[in-house]
Amino acid sequence: MKNSNQTKKATVESIVYNGIMNSPIPSWITTLKDGKYIEINKSAARYMGLKREDIIGCKTVEFGIITKEQRQLLIDEIKNDGFVKNIPVMIKIDDQVIQAFMAAHKFKQGKENLLFNFIYAIPNHKQHIKSSQKDSFYKLLLLDLNFINNMLKKYNLTPRQKEITILSATGKSNGDIAKELCISLHTVKDHLKEIFKTISINHRSELIPKLLNLR
Repeated sequence: MKNSNQTKKATVESIVYNGIMNSPIPSWITTLKDGKYIEINKSAARYMGLKREDIIGCKTVEFGIITKEQRQLLIDEIKNDGFVKNIPVMIKIDDQVIQAFMAAHKFKQGKENLLFNFIYAIPNHKQHIKSSQKDSFYKLLLLDLNFINNMLKKYNLTPRQKEITILSATGKSNGDIAKELCISLHTVKDHLKEIFKTISINHRSELIPKLLNLR
């Protein structure tokens, strides 16, 4: 029985690892202590403009992606909450360096504390859409409405539900959505329940992966 459980765990870990490594969402794993890269996916390496083998073993601050001050803020928040978001980082798109936002979650491997990091938003950079025509990650997070609406066509959603789905996918809270659409918070929650049921997800965190066909 123990060997069976170990095999299942190894299989799940392999699936998760392969999913992350092939995801269009830039993601990487670093040590908590000194920010040393121990793994990075193809997308993140591409947007750093570097090869994976040139990144592994180096520290995040060495590439200027995050400053020492920003990293200290990240460490302080991680210690308090176990995760952090809205950390500004610099990434490269077609020889242009632009700002994005990063989130990080702490986890343990053996006795070592590690961070799983990923890019989740690129504010005010719609001008880069044209240079990333085939990049579904950026089309979604840069709020390309045509792209998102096309992704939603396969689901039987009402116009109001589509509005709420788009706002939710772009990081709006339930309160923000209620305010923007001039509806009650209770109404937003009811719509989200129906949206999640229709799209076959359980939580808003699964929305972007679903729209990007990662789930």
